[in-house]
Amino acid sequence: MTPEEQAERIETGRLLFAGPVDFERSVPSMEFLPEAGVPEIAFAGRSNVGKSSLINSLTGRNKLARASTEPGRTRDLNFFRVGDVLRLVDLPGYGYAKAPKNEIGRWTTLTRDYLRGRTP
Repeated sequence: MTPEEQAERIETGRLLFAGPVDFERSVPSMEFLPEAGVPEIAFAGRSNVGKSSLINSLTGRNKLARASTEPGRTRDLNFFRVGDVLRLVDLPGYGYAKAPKNEIGRWTTLTRDYLRGRTP
């Protein structure tokens, strides 16, 4: 790839995230997933690793995804619409979280089900 092509790709990405980015919905179970149709980029990782902060940084918005210093604050799948071409998905973390074990089990199962893929 030439330097000019690389610069063009970087600018295309910058413009994508500089455009409209909105919270779409919070999903507590698979039945509430938004309709498929655009690619989804899911952010997965340990609790309190910075997944929500990364979404805020990518989109240039300070409070789009709620970030917390307390592990385990994201408990549902949070969907963000990037224009009409992409979704970002903030997944609950795994590992240490200050929450009841049954609640941790619920969001762990939800995350695994989502990562396995949607059913047609």
